[in-house]
Amino acid sequence: MKSKQNIERNSLKYYLLKKYVDFCFRLFYKVRYINKEKVNTREGSIFTCNHQNALIDALAILTSFTWQPVFLARADIFRNKTIARVLQFLKILPVYRIRDGYNQLANNQQVFQQTFNVLKNGTPIAMFPEGNHVGIKNVRGLKKGISRIAFSYRHESSEINDLKIIPVGLNYESYHEPGSSLYIQFGEPIRISVYDNEYTDNPAKATNSFLQDLRNSLQFNSLHIENKEVYPVADLVTKLYGLDAKVQNVKSSEILQKQKDTIFKLEGLFIENPDEFKNLSFHTDKFNQLIQDLKIKCGYLEILYVQNKILRIFVQSVFLIITLPLYAYSMINNIIPLYFIKRITQLIKDPQFKSSVFFVGSIFIIPIIHLLQAIIVTAIINSWQWGLFYLISLPFSFWFKLKWERVWLNYITGVRVKKNFSKIRKHFLVIKEFYSA
Repeated sequence: MKSKQNIERNSLKYYLLKKYVDFCFRLFYKVRYINKEKVNTREGSIFTCNHQNALIDALAILTSFTWQPVFLARADIFRNKTIARVLQFLKILPVYRIRDGYNQLANNQQVFQQTFNVLKNGTPIAMFPEGNHVGIKNVRGLKKGISRIAFSYRHESSEINDLKIIPVGLNYESYHEPGSSLYIQFGEPIRISVYDNEYTDNPAKATNSFLQDLRNSLQFNSLHIENKEVYPVADLVTKLYGLDAKVQNVKSSEILQKQKDTIFKLEGLFIENPDEFKNLSFHTDKFNQLIQDLKIKCGYLEILYVQNKILRIFVQSVFLIITLPLYAYSMINNIIPLYFIKRITQLIKDPQFKSSVFFVGSIFIIPIIHLLQAIIVTAIINSWQWGLFYLISLPFSFWFKLKWERVWLNYITGVRVKKNFSKIRKHFLVIKEFYSA
């Protein structure tokens, strides 16, 4: 562990890389923060997040501040020495589990000691106490690693140290769509000193109390759907309300709160009035089936809430026609890098890793291929000035390609909705009436 002993210190190389990643991440997602102004990152705290979207979750919390937190991750990803060195540079420490082998668990004591050094240095730690990621709106049971670190830091180090655990809810409009919204809500800190008396009397009971409090807080700051039978209905209803609210320019905090209230209302309805819930479920199923038949993605249904649908469709069509030559340029010049990313993505079995692969590939693989393309073009035309101009145009062309295609999908969705609104109108109005009540 000697090579990692300075992981808590700020790094200039890390700072420069983070600046680049932060910029790219905000192009990929429309990030909206809630209660961010209440957070102090200049003291040793542990930021705990719900885990739904693989590496993107880590980037979401990382890009929230101008900081250099230390992350904790499962130890099996450190097996390759080259990858381990990269992870060390990225300020990630391993946490060993039983599945890594009982003989490996002893290494956690050394890792925990490093986390103590990090916290005493005033450097925050970030981790995902669910242990793994699942692409659903549900905060699952928490692993005990977070409690072991927190209570060990509080009671087993040479000094008595208090510690704040800060819950963070990551709430995605879409896990994979570039340009979709991401709402990040920071919760009230949980001070580990609150459990001192309980820990002295019964450490196991204190651990369970802390984990339950933390899970409750993560659920409060996230879109958490507990009931599996309610899930399909709640997922659609909250998505449609989110689109409606964005068109109406509702504040981010109000959007998220209304979505959480809607989930609570649905789960209550399921128990208290099963007939009414069954009727709503019928309409959501029909609505889902119709938009699938029309080959429409739910995330592009903003047109449902636009007053002048024809004008919006017309404006989009004009934009698409005028910029079609620029899109053709963008598409042609990004065929090769996107082909490589697509092939890599096809090798990934976990669907939640696909957005991570696309994002990382977009910010690292594509620039390399763009540079090679520019070198080749410069050699062919024998002009470094035009070659430089071409190189500068390539990243903009990639960004424009994604932007143009999003407008195109919005346009196609608008046309299909306008043409088939009579089919979906009845089901849509039932859904809207429910969340508007």
